[in-house]
Amino acid sequence: MSSSLSSKRDSSQIPGTVYLITSNGEVLRLPIPSNSPRDPLNWRMKKRALAFLALAFLGSTSLIVVQGASSMFSSLAKEFTLEDTYPFDLTVLSTAPPIFMGIGAFLWIPLSLALGRRLVMIMAATMLVMATIWASLEVNFHFLLAAVCFEGLAAGATSSALLLIIIDLTFIHERPAAISGTYSIISSLSFGIFTFTPQFANTRVAWRTFYRILIIPCVVSLLLVLFLYPETYFVRPVLALDGRILVQSASEKVYLYDDDDQAPDTANTPDQPGKSLLKFRFSSLRIWRTTGSFSAMVACYRQMLLCFLNPLIFWVALLQAAVFGSLVSTSETYVVVLSNEPYSLSIHHIALFNLAGGIGALLAWPISAYTITAVSRLLARKNKGVCNAEYYLPAFILPILTAAGGIFLYGYAIELKWHWSWIYISSALESFSMAGMGTATTLWITEAFPRWAGPALAVVAGVGYTLSFCITFAIMPWLGAQGYGRMNGQIGGIILAVGFVGVPISFWGKKLRQHIHGRWAVCEAGALRPG
Repeated sequence: MSSSLSSKRDSSQIPGTVYLITSNGEVLRLPIPSNSPRDPLNWRMKKRALAFLALAFLGSTSLIVVQGASSMFSSLAKEFTLEDTYPFDLTVLSTAPPIFMGIGAFLWIPLSLALGRRLVMIMAATMLVMATIWASLEVNFHFLLAAVCFEGLAAGATSSALLLIIIDLTFIHERPAAISGTYSIISSLSFGIFTFTPQFANTRVAWRTFYRILIIPCVVSLLLVLFLYPETYFVRPVLALDGRILVQSASEKVYLYDDDDQAPDTANTPDQPGKSLLKFRFSSLRIWRTTGSFSAMVACYRQMLLCFLNPLIFWVALLQAAVFGSLVSTSETYVVVLSNEPYSLSIHHIALFNLAGGIGALLAWPISAYTITAVSRLLARKNKGVCNAEYYLPAFILPILTAAGGIFLYGYAIELKWHWSWIYISSALESFSMAGMGTATTLWITEAFPRWAGPALAVVAGVGYTLSFCITFAIMPWLGAQGYGRMNGQIGGIILAVGFVGVPISFWGKKLRQHIHGRWAVCEAGALRPG
């Protein structure tokens, strides 16, 4: 008869529920690493850190490239007339990439199940290099638009598949710090770069110069991924433990079996590496190495449809879209606000708005990591060491409050003509909330629905970016009808309503999660560890 390490608790059989803390207070290192050097949890800390560095650099570079056009409008306007841009206007260069980032989420995650994480990130980095070179050479507006759309498609990998890689590289107890660090570092670096871009606005060829300079970090990011990021997609084989068979499921739960006959698919395990360490080191740089299949990719798309219908996942997508909407509101208006009366700031002082955002994003790392870890462990200890996915839901509270508070402050500071420093503080709050929200969202959907982790991440990212694209068309008419105070106040109200209705429903909706798992989660192709 089989048993889980937490078999004494019926709730432990539910995916998203893990026995994490022992009776003496020790935090278990789950999943249990195998003996294979291809297992990312078996790598030395240095190797894992270098892989993280390569991915973070790629993520930051892609975000900077995608957002670059928005800081180059004055230069672009000198070259492209309304006739050149017809039927669009210049703003489409900043509004189009997000929808392609959303499309990218629906593309890269399923591909990572078929081709492996490494090949997908190499493909995305290569596309980013080629699209940036294309943009730097283009003289036709519509082809320039096509180039930035491909940049957005490439950046979609860093907002979706990259998160699966971070999960591959970490134990369960390490994920709050690793995921919050990923969001914070990528966001703060991109904000920091845009603090120093105003000098490009003074020459006719500024926007081309900007893209030509960005070719260098794009190429560097490709090289870093090629040489520092090995494949992390790894299905762990069965292990022997005290004369019994240990199997780790697709939802990262641990089961013990008395003999081989009782353990499922014990023969279907990954090939073990050869004894030659030199041979392994060379093989780890192979571009394509995975146990995935295109059937898993097709199954992932079917699971995406179920994720759209899953209220506990779609709620998070709506909440993230509402937070994106607040960022769209500030990014489309802050330059106009700060450059006109009563502020009349120079372009160099206006750029410090981005510096404030970078500081806010960076602060989200230690604060989110500490609070999420402390709260989830406290609740797990009270539950005899069993950590439920619902214990990550309190992580939404601070991002919801800072997102709503930031957009309220931004709107009414402008409406009431408060000192410009309040507008900068609102930028810090907004970027803090974005990094914290990304961390909470990733932890919740991957821990609550580990069998649907890949499709769920794709749906949340895809819906969020697509809706943010739609919101861009509503901001200016909405602003004209309501004014800064009322419009941003309404956006803040939407964030509070969606957030504080969804969090308690999800927290007390464990039975709904059980029902969803029992009825629709048979296919595990998009799981954290597909079986």
